[in-house]
Amino acid sequence: MFKKTVMVLLLAGLLLGMVSLGVEAESIRVLVRPDEGDVVQLYASEFYEETGIEVEVDFAGWDVVTDRITSVLLDEGAGFDVIFLPSADKARFAELGNFINLSPWFTELEQELFLEAIFDHYHHEGEMIAVPWYSGGAHFVYNKAYLDAAGIDPDDIRTWEDLLSVSGDIVDNSPAEYAYIPSAQYPGNHYFNFYTMVIAMGGEMFDEDDNPVFNEGVAVEALELLVEGVETGVFDSAGVSMDDYETLRAFQAGITAFMLNSTWSANQAMNPEESAVADDARIMMIPGSADKDTGGLIYAGGFGVVEASQNKDAAVEFIKLLTGTEAQMLHAIEGYNLSTHERLFSGVRERAINKGWGQYGQLIQQVEVGEFAVDAGWLDDYRRIMATAVQDALAGAKTPQEALDWAADEVYQIID
Repeated sequence: MFKKTVMVLLLAGLLLGMVSLGVEAESIRVLVRPDEGDVVQLYASEFYEETGIEVEVDFAGWDVVTDRITSVLLDEGAGFDVIFLPSADKARFAELGNFINLSPWFTELEQELFLEAIFDHYHHEGEMIAVPWYSGGAHFVYNKAYLDAAGIDPDDIRTWEDLLSVSGDIVDNSPAEYAYIPSAQYPGNHYFNFYTMVIAMGGEMFDEDDNPVFNEGVAVEALELLVEGVETGVFDSAGVSMDDYETLRAFQAGITAFMLNSTWSANQAMNPEESAVADDARIMMIPGSADKDTGGLIYAGGFGVVEASQNKDAAVEFIKLLTGTEAQMLHAIEGYNLSTHERLFSGVRERAINKGWGQYGQLIQQVEVGEFAVDAGWLDDYRRIMATAVQDALAGAKTPQEALDWAADEVYQIID
């Protein structure tokens, strides 16, 4: 009933909008990742029923989506009207051009619905090149039973130093083989290990001119802490070859007491169909330092319309449907993604989502204090470099300072 009511309200308004715009397109083509395919297909079908405009959806998985979208943009859209933009790739896709400025299609009130940080992220050189569809970020999950067995109160773990200091007790007094696994493999290391850890501790990875500063101060301290955890045997050294999905599986199997991972992974840790520790999995804010309580990276997904599209009005109306308030409520409940509308982070709508997704309210607290990574076209190259640096330090091939100095030199080269 909830879904049906949402669809009726949305599509009634949509139909009026399409009629007023005089849209005559027969079809539009959309390129998106498959993770929320059921939601996209649902709205594509309803869009067709109400407007007569067919939505042809082409899905590209995370392992190929960046290369696929790059090829499409280099081919002036390759016949697609709507393109999915992961936040990590926004800058590189924007530099390729081919996106229209969506601002004229959105009133000031419509633009103000979105969370400011996420809305601003999808601008390039003053133009709104995409509409935010979902958000998410890094989250910290712990096994309550393991902490109870070690006599540890999670409220006492405020910093990463606190976490390291209690890790030995957890390993000695609970079934956990390790307290934590640092996901050092690309791409997990970027969001769900080192970068988020540095931000949470109050450090910086880049200065205001996007020059690397991660080889000094807090960032060095963070990597030294990870190395100490591995050397003392309380953090798993196998993390050098594990991505975020593999560390999720380890937590679900009860191997670790703590996990730093994505919004989706935090929910999978509490999914009884997937996790052996679902009843004991709990969310806490990401530990910080003596100078900062918490923090971490956030991410998002959005939709842009290519310049070569012959169906811009229809494409924009379909995007408005997918990214509207009520649609984002359904998307959150069905896809375990956080919304991008400010009104869905508090009040009656937030409580409504929480009924279908019990952890929603806790997760948005972390995202609200998060930030995006450096917004640069070379971000993906940086992520690979930093993963190698962290791996070298954890494996003992370099000291933390040596590894980060090497990474800084490499990043300067790709910037040049």
